Amino acid sequence: MTNLIQRTLAAITVFSLATAGLIAGCGGGGGGLSSQVVSGTAAVGAPLSGQVSLKDSSATPQTRTTVIGSDGSFAIDVTGMQAPFILEATGSAAGTSYKLHSFAESTGTANINPLSDAIVASAAGDTDASKSYDSADHDKLGKIKGNLAATVDALLKKLQPLLQQYNAQNTNPITSRYIANHLDLDDMFDNVKITVANGVLSIVNAKTGAVIYSGKVTDIANGNFYPDNVPSTPAAPVAPTGVAAVGGAGQATISWTAVSNATSYNIYYATTSGVTTATGTKIANATTPYVQTGLSASTTYYYVVTAVNSTGESVASAQASATTNAAVPTPTAPAAPTGVTATGGTKQVTISWPAVTGATSYNIYYATTSGVSKTNGTKITGATSPAVQTGLADATTYYYVVTAVNSTGESAASVQVAATTLAAVPAPTAPAAPTGVTATGGAKQATISWSAVSGATSYNIYYATTSGVSKTNGTKIAGATSPYVQTALSAGTTYYYIVTAVNSVGESTASAQASATTNAAPPAVPTAPTGVTATGGTNQMTVSWSAVSGATSYNIYWSTATGVTIASGTKIAGATSPYVQTGLAAGTAYYYIVTAVNSSGESPASAQASASTSAPAPVVPAAPTGVGATGGTNQVTVSWSAVSGATSYNIYYATTSGVSKTSGTKITGATSPYVQTGLTAGTTYYYIVTAVNSAGESAASAQASAATTAAATCGSCHAIPPATGQHSFHIGLGYTCLTCHGTGYSSTTVNAATHANGTVNVVTSLNWNGTSCSPACHGTRNW
Repeated sequence: MTNLIQRTLAAITVFSLATAGLIAGCGGGGGGLSSQVVSGTAAVGAPLSGQVSLKDSSATPQTRTTVIGSDGSFAIDVTGMQAPFILEATGSAAGTSYKLHSFAESTGTANINPLSDAIVASAAGDTDASKSYDSADHDKLGKIKGNLAATVDALLKKLQPLLQQYNAQNTNPITSRYIANHLDLDDMFDNVKITVANGVLSIVNAKTGAVIYSGKVTDIANGNFYPDNVPSTPAAPVAPTGVAAVGGAGQATISWTAVSNATSYNIYYATTSGVTTATGTKIANATTPYVQTGLSASTTYYYVVTAVNSTGESVASAQASATTNAAVPTPTAPAAPTGVTATGGTKQVTISWPAVTGATSYNIYYATTSGVSKTNGTKITGATSPAVQTGLADATTYYYVVTAVNSTGESAASVQVAATTLAAVPAPTAPAAPTGVTATGGAKQATISWSAVSGATSYNIYYATTSGVSKTNGTKIAGATSPYVQTALSAGTTYYYIVTAVNSVGESTASAQASATTNAAPPAVPTAPTGVTATGGTNQMTVSWSAVSGATSYNIYWSTATGVTIASGTKIAGATSPYVQTGLAAGTAYYYIVTAVNSSGESPASAQASASTSAPAPVVPAAPTGVGATGGTNQVTVSWSAVSGATSYNIYYATTSGVSKTSGTKITGATSPYVQTGLTAGTTYYYIVTAVNSAGESAASAQASAATTAAATCGSCHAIPPATGQHSFHIGLGYTCLTCHGTGYSSTTVNAATHANGTVNVVTSLNWNGTSCSPACHGTRNW
């Protein structure tokens, strides 16, 4: 409720300014109230906390400054200043700093907000309104004034869908009624972010970050508008509840419970029951409790209340009624004003206060010492809020009380408030002469530099080809910026320079003289290089040539096709001889030409040279694939697929799985298929294969394995023992005594233990035994 009351009071304050167009005055000299005022509200949804400065259209612009009030309001006395005016507000809101601008064609209202800032920049044709303010003069402000109406019209048309969302489609952001109350246009500033940066006006949905509008600030009409990104419309509020009315002396007090999404309330009343929004008299933007005064005595009044937001108006509340008192009380003097504020400015103070019930006018009492009262203060009668007291001393604190007046008398004094005027701003003077002036010669040009001068807005350069240049005998270059490059000069010539600083007051004295000599005439273009050779290497080429007189660098052009030219070849700039070009393809021919370069240009191409890079170096082959192993009698056959680039192969084997180049037995120089013999029968062997060339040995193949087979069982082919004389045959098949007779048997020794050992048990088959056998049977036989 308090917040809504504050909003209403702020609205009353600014409305009195906007409608009257002046501040009440009184007779007399210094210290009076000005009737020549530019005022308004500086806000971005919330009021700005900071100050407002105003410049006029004089040949030497005058500037005045005031502090922004707590509700965003400001007022500046422009007596003695030349319209139109440009304004700049600097301050912060909700922790964010702002610098915003506005424009006033004369006295009256000039609100400052994000849209007024864009309007000023667009009307001025500047990328940023700060530039418009900083360079303000009679011509600049005249241009803005001439374009202002068309710019406002273009902005309102382009942003129509957005403005309609907040009932602001017909609101001029600069001159229309505008207060920082989070309603209408101010509500829009709460929900969108408006910026001007690098000449681009951007409007972004504050909640979603989506772009609503983007375009050049100097061409608002042709920017891009994205209606789908406009903030969504809130739901219409519900009807207020808890509506009550209490009668009083010539008045009724109406109160109700706040509605969550309402931004304002309307009251409708009548003196007959059954009041509706159609039949009742409307009181807009009411706040609870609302005191309706000036009513008839002993009369019953009937009330309904509606809630309002940007979407619309709710249905009416239940009706409430109240009867005024029978007798009208005797008028009394009004109460002392409350909420009085004072804000200092340039030779001025703005005093503001809320309206007092029953007051018909107000008096201000002021002094330069604390403790001002109706007795000791200087009186200003008939003041209206906000009152701007002008003609005050600089940097001085003034103390104020305010009283309310009606036909009965004058109220007690308000609580004292104080404000300090701003310190005097010294009158501008012509700038000092620039210092640090230097000149540096170049090719038919000179670069002149100097240190910035405080207060200067531009600089002039004067030059000559004889020493002693002055503003009188020198050739003038106006509006120069440091560093300034003067071109189209004569070669090998000395130029002399002085620099002056300029502002709205005038031109400084000349700087100390500086001089520079331009470069001598350029040399001739060099001739084509000779002795160009190319020598191939491993993935590289070395290109050499003889030095060319007058050349400062060389370019190489190359190609893999003969007939290379400057146009068709790939360029290598700034090469030095010998130049090594790396990263080339192996075994490839490259063709080269060379040119010589200096400041005058590039020579014709040299004769072509060519060479081929070395053939590619071998690489370690890949691991063999398709490796297989097949077992046989006491042997395994290992085979694999040939590997590209391999010159030989190694086999590694073991009788346990997991064979590697480290753990396996190596067989070098193997060829596929490879037959490994002499193996143990009935045993599994494991193999890997590697490929080898001059670059090295490959990684191992996948492991393959095979098991050898046992010798055939003797009994499957012949009797045991075999016929006499078959030993040579069996030995030819690779068998040994061990195969048939077992361990411990030889051609010279036989004993019972030996006969009973091994494959053939001759004791059983021949009925031999250890006592009847003797070496005579076997020992003399040549097996």
